[in-house]
Amino acid sequence: MFTNDNKKTEALQDIKNGRKQPWKPKKVRNLILADSLHRLKENKKANRVWWCSMELGFLEPENSEKRLKSMHSCRERLCPICGWRKSLKVFYQVSKVMNVVQERHKEMVPVFLTLTMKNCTDVELPKVLDDIFKGWYQFTKHRKTNRVIHGWFRALEVTYDGEKTISEKRYLGWKKEYDKKGVRPGDVNMNYNTFHPHIHTILLVEKGYFKSKDYMQTTEWVQMWRKACKLDYDPICDIRKVKNRPGKGKGVADVAKYTLKDTEFLTKDKQLTDKLVSVLGSALRGRRLYAFGGLLKKIAKELDVGELAEGDLINLDGEVREDVAEVVVIYRWHLGLANYIKDRSVIISKARNQDENNKTDS
Repeated sequence: MFTNDNKKTEALQDIKNGRKQPWKPKKVRNLILADSLHRLKENKKANRVWWCSMELGFLEPENSEKRLKSMHSCRERLCPICGWRKSLKVFYQVSKVMNVVQERHKEMVPVFLTLTMKNCTDVELPKVLDDIFKGWYQFTKHRKTNRVIHGWFRALEVTYDGEKTISEKRYLGWKKEYDKKGVRPGDVNMNYNTFHPHIHTILLVEKGYFKSKDYMQTTEWVQMWRKACKLDYDPICDIRKVKNRPGKGKGVADVAKYTLKDTEFLTKDKQLTDKLVSVLGSALRGRRLYAFGGLLKKIAKELDVGELAEGDLINLDGEVREDVAEVVVIYRWHLGLANYIKDRSVIISKARNQDENNKTDS
């Protein structure tokens, strides 16, 4: 609870499944992006980003979680708020498709596959992204993958490496690879100031695949990816089975949550931020970050899932409920407090709206 001019102000508390939703940090970085775009002379885009989600409307039923009812989205690729909402939407879309797979095709199991390429400079990034998408196309058309993979979902992720030295946490996360190279915590990071594009995928294979003659070791996946992308080195590839845990049917869709990490390219360093916004904005323009193929694409079409991450960013799970609350409560972004604050003067009653509509009709 904040106090301003002797009036109590209530900040937004949006809790989903026990987790606080990141509206505030996303909006803070959204404004950093808007400032950067202004400095880059992209004023129209900057204004769209600045106004994005300045006002949020929530249904607030008693004894239940808030439900987003209204918001204005700029839909810019680098916007932290729109990027977050898009990734959640893709999560629900993939979950919906995978639920049908689990119901209808019990002979199929999902596996996770990550395909990488070497880090590249900002100048090289557009060409490397071209290569990774061409490589994926060739990879899925190979006779062996066609025989083994019955459906797939892929998500592109591009990360920026801004760490000058190898931290202890980073070393422990990649200990095996760093030990091979003799790299220790505190050493100079040879990938500093580079980009790392890679693909996360869900593949559908038959349950008997793991004991069949078509089973491939990790080294075989590496060679197939190397050949598909026409690389002169062995890329890092990781493939693993999905752990089936009770009550975690949607866990397989977690790969859909991969996206740009706005904390990496929207920084306190204005010069660096402007550079990264310019590079990523240009390199990712017009590219499809997500896609279905094979059986998953067929089921998605049947369910009318639509284009991944596109369309409505409010009702993400497709369950539009109009009867869960009597009022829509408005929260507006307060520049001074740097938070969403409840606007007590704007609480829209459904009954009032209905009465006004009836008067208009008469």
